[in-house]
Amino acid sequence: MPEQLLLPTHGDQNIFKLGQIKLKGARNEEVKVKVHFSGINFADILMRQGLYPDAPAFPFTPGYEFSGEIIEVGATVKNFKIGDKVFGGCFFGGYSSELNVPANQVRRLADNWTLEDGASLPVSFLTAYVTLFDLARIKNGDKILIDCITGSLGGMCIELLKGIDCDIIGLTSSKSKIQLMLNRGIETYTHDQFYNNKSLNNFDFILNSQGGGTITAHYNRLGPAGRIVVVGASSAVAKGKRSLLKAIKMLFNMPKFKPVQLMNDNKGVMGINALRLFEMPEFLFERLDLAENFDLKFNVDKIFDAKDVADAHAYIEDRKSKGKVLLKWN
Repeated sequence: MPEQLLLPTHGDQNIFKLGQIKLKGARNEEVKVKVHFSGINFADILMRQGLYPDAPAFPFTPGYEFSGEIIEVGATVKNFKIGDKVFGGCFFGGYSSELNVPANQVRRLADNWTLEDGASLPVSFLTAYVTLFDLARIKNGDKILIDCITGSLGGMCIELLKGIDCDIIGLTSSKSKIQLMLNRGIETYTHDQFYNNKSLNNFDFILNSQGGGTITAHYNRLGPAGRIVVVGASSAVAKGKRSLLKAIKMLFNMPKFKPVQLMNDNKGVMGINALRLFEMPEFLFERLDLAENFDLKFNVDKIFDAKDVADAHAYIEDRKSKGKVLLKWN
């Protein structure tokens, strides 16, 4: 029988329960996918800790992305067949060995992509693409700061920007990861090194994944007509169980920008919640279809068996990941 990882309530990484589920047949507009890999995102950590406001009520199964093989096709679906290798996005439930999903949220794997590549693509690509091109409108000559450069989102940003003549500077939580980025030609600093170096300023665009007071600190490093896109709130996350004190501190330190201030400063602050975009699948998947236009080099850092989901979450919380982390279903 299919299996699923369930969050019965909020807690540390050991709170997950692996159990069997009864899955109905695919409805007219759906396909049933035998999942090979599920992608893990930092938002899943927030959900597990009970800090993600858009998450369903407990109990629920997290997960936004997957790859696998179609094993059943709904009666009205014409563009897929049993046996197709696919990847896609889902509105929760991705930590499952089988899924029924609307056919318009699934895409065939490109010939040169593996199933591991497919599961690592949707959230990182969509967040990076909408951030860089729909919101920030990156152009040649821009000076860019990415504060999560060694994660899966940072890596995807690097890939999408390869064809643009821009100056990328990265931040990382660990000194040990700096050399990885230097090897890729990306000037990189730890967060402390960055904040202590006042010469690192006049950015045209900053991607902020930490939230809280770092938004103000980054805002002050923008140049004329500079813009920030806030993509997350990782500074609210403690290791293991949630820390309400840390979450409250992050929210308390969030700046409150006023239009007049932005006008006078000639700067912009925007945000993206990729989950909300799943409510607009046409907007979202039009952009996912553009992925094949890029010469993407995928960076899957580590794959854990689904039963070892606790280890996978701990690996991300400990800031050890150097790319995408996946769950494997046998």
